[in-house]
Amino acid sequence: MRGANENNLRHVSLDIPKRRLTVFAGVSGSGKSSLVFDTVAAESRRLINDTYSTFVQGFMPTLARPDVDALEGLTTAIVVSQEQLGGGVRRRGSG
Repeated sequence: MRGANENNLRHVSLDIPKRRLTVFAGVSGSGKSSLVFDTVAAESRRLINDTYSTFVQGFMPTLARPDVDALEGLTTAIVVSQEQLGGGVRRRGSG
């Protein structure tokens, strides 16, 4: 990826290895979500949608290409949600 400019990302370039589990970690506001969800996953989803027939594509939303200078060699991305499991606050049982 070269020159990613989504949300708070400004000219970010990096190489992500293929066939490897890649984890993005950092402080709040550092651009992890913009990098993963708004750039890599968005382009992967767009490329997958392009494989469907024109008929099926007519029923799907049109996805814009992320704001990057170059995004090459991208394969299908599996994105794990950031949401907590179990609904949040732990509750004590009565008794």
